Amino acid sequence: MCYIYAGRLDIRPSPLAMIGPLLVLVSGAGLLIALAFLMNQLPAAGAALMLLAAMIAVAFGGLGTVHSLMGSYLLVEAEKQSVRFQQGLLGLGLGTRELVPFWKIDHIELADGDLGVGRGPAFPFTMRAWEVVLVKTNGKRLTIGQVTVPEAEELLDEGFSRAYRVAEAVAHLTGRPLVITAALEPETALEPEEERAGKEAS
Repeated sequence: MCYIYAGRLDIRPSPLAMIGPLLVLVSGAGLLIALAFLMNQLPAAGAALMLLAAMIAVAFGGLGTVHSLMGSYLLVEAEKQSVRFQQGLLGLGLGTRELVPFWKIDHIELADGDLGVGRGPAFPFTMRAWEVVLVKTNGKRLTIGQVTVPEAEELLDEGFSRAYRVAEAVAHLTGRPLVITAALEPETALEPEEERAGKEAS
């Protein structure tokens, strides 16, 4: 999920990303409750293993739930003149993986994304992806995000528009040029359907 504010762009986990960590947290809490009732019936080694598993589940589940609610994968801050990529360790977003000052950015690129999956027999439909990439002055490419949609006309336009809006916002905040190498051009993807239908009819 991408949130665009005045002077700041924030890419956060989807609200659905909270489900996994929350289940782990609930499982850990359940183990602790069960341990409280079964402590006298379990052997010492079994109780110790159960306690260790519960503590690990509660710790990681709690951190993951908090990150899903308030954490970020990427921050673009005009005030600090930097783009910060978070670690994302086990989905927790712990620490900074890479900090890129604006002056080290050559340009922002909107490119065709690498699907990787979606072409086998389990995926009978064709997918299309666009990727927003930060290109540093040394040539290093850092992916900001990717939009993937089924290859249907109405979804292609909507998917490209989402990717374009994010790329445009990052370019505006960083003051760097936006380079579009994707096959679908923004003029086609972003113009109103009525205008496009009129052009096609003529």
